[in-house]
Amino acid sequence: MKVGDYVSDKAYKAACDLLEMREQDRPTAIFAFNDLGAINVYRAARQHGISLPEQLSIIGFDDVYPAAGICPSLTTIRQPFDLIARQCIDLILEAREGKVEQNYFIFPTQLVERESCVSSARP
Repeated sequence: MKVGDYVSDKAYKAACDLLEMREQDRPTAIFAFNDLGAINVYRAARQHGISLPEQLSIIGFDDVYPAAGICPSLTTIRQPFDLIARQCIDLILEAREGKVEQNYFIFPTQLVERESCVSSARP
């Protein structure tokens, strides 16, 4: 496991570390902490001559604007940003009135299957 720490340069470096492993030890899939991190995995894969998704499947998290437009399009987990924003506003209003009853929330997500993932390349 490598940690990109939500910073593009760290995500890229973590991906390079994984992709520089011996071929038999190298991962066949990477789940990035967000879509922008996944885009840095794309960059690292291309610079290491690794084809997507034939040799490496990639999945991101957020479903931000570039995810559908990059090639191959990014498989990702979609978050309900509108629901999250509404809940944050409600929480702020409750806090102002001193009525906060719940301080954590679990939101539904959705897998958005696109072109960046295939079945495992290894048996």
